[in-house]
Amino acid sequence: MGGPGGLFAAGLLVLLLVAAIPYLVSLQRVMSAINSIRGHVDGILENGVILTGELDGVPELLEITDAVVKEVAVGATRYANAVDRVVRGG
Repeated sequence: MGGPGGLFAAGLLVLLLVAAIPYLVSLQRVMSAINSIRGHVDGILENGVILTGELDGVPELLEITDAVVKEVAVGATRYANAVDRVVRGG
């Protein structure tokens, strides 16, 4: 390490070590954030699968809802007609 080449190599080694520490720290922070996001995504996907299983009965529930809406509409029409007859006196 006596010549200019050895001095250059030693300086380069020191520079690499000094630059590597902040790089490794920032890399660790980024990887930590990525792992946290991955955990949240896995939870969302797992709960999405559970929710999808709960949606199997929705078509039948919609049919029941449609039937109730039709019955209410018929009843509301009859009520409106009866009120109209009372108001008009007929």
